[in-house]
Amino acid sequence: MLGCICQMGVQEGGPGQLIARHGPQAHVCVHSCLGGACRPCSDAELLLAACTSDFVIHGIIHGVAHDVELQESVITVVAARVLRQTPPLFQAGRSGDQGLTSIRTPLRCGVRPGPGTFLFMGWSRFGEAWLGCAPRFQEFRRAYEAARAAHLHPCEVALH
Repeated sequence: MLGCICQMGVQEGGPGQLIARHGPQAHVCVHSCLGGACRPCSDAELLLAACTSDFVIHGIIHGVAHDVELQESVITVVAARVLRQTPPLFQAGRSGDQGLTSIRTPLRCGVRPGPGTFLFMGWSRFGEAWLGCAPRFQEFRRAYEAARAAHLHPCEVALH
């Protein structure tokens, strides 16, 4: 059951910020196990995703393409920093297109480009990256630092 981070006993939490159709105050949370349902990720889900996802990359959205036939959107991301990946899917950007990569999500999530930097987290399926959660980097940092201060962070994440 890839992508089922929100079914692991995590409680719903506060709002974050966003790139999905849920509006400017939402994270993207995609659950393939629930038929590709899209809804905001809670802070607890973001923290758990950072610990359990196949990839965690810090980057910016270069563009979004929608494929109606396949019913998916492809987010083109410039990866500034790869925090974790298993298996290898991404390279951090240096010059040219070296850091350009693609992350897929169901079309019904309504993903669109947004300014700023994001923390993209998700799973590898048959060699393709699929989105789990994508909070703005500063919003993730806020949630992580608050959890760390309260000794509630589920794992260490190297944000610097």
